[in-house]
Amino acid sequence: MNTWSWLIIIGVIATYWFGKSHLTKLVEKFGVDKHIPTVRVHYVTKVLMTAWLFAAVLVIGMVAGIDYRELGLFFTSVFAVIGIALFAQWSILSNITASIIVFFFFPYRAGDHVKILDGENGIEGEIQEISLFHVIVKTDDGKLATYPNSMAFQKAVIITQNSAKRISFDE
Repeated sequence: MNTWSWLIIIGVIATYWFGKSHLTKLVEKFGVDKHIPTVRVHYVTKVLMTAWLFAAVLVIGMVAGIDYRELGLFFTSVFAVIGIALFAQWSILSNITASIIVFFFFPYRAGDHVKILDGENGIEGEIQEISLFHVIVKTDDGKLATYPNSMAFQKAVIITQNSAKRISFDE
């Protein structure tokens, strides 16, 4: 490797560390501003940090001169193993992705009373928690129900009553 490659690698590492701290602060600030539980902010941060690390390693590998065929073979092998391991649980990845999207963009929060419209399988009650995989709803008859994040993301959700800690859209 030449001098430029080393400088680029050092730059990528510096960008990774700088971006890591700023991305963490951004997610934490967003969580505080939207009154999102700390545990949820923590796991969203971990998922985003893993993706950020993956991107940095990929760039460093390309700059270091790893052959695209070797890199392709490596990632194909990794994804094949992950795919086989998660074959029966493919929805895990979609639920994690939906959880990140729900974290940043959805208008409902823990404490809101909602109705998730899903035909005969709809749920109505108060959101207790939005975890990495499920929206946990306490139904009006006191039972706890879990609803996959990916399904809550795809279905219409009516907020029938906002929680007291909610931030209005007018601010």
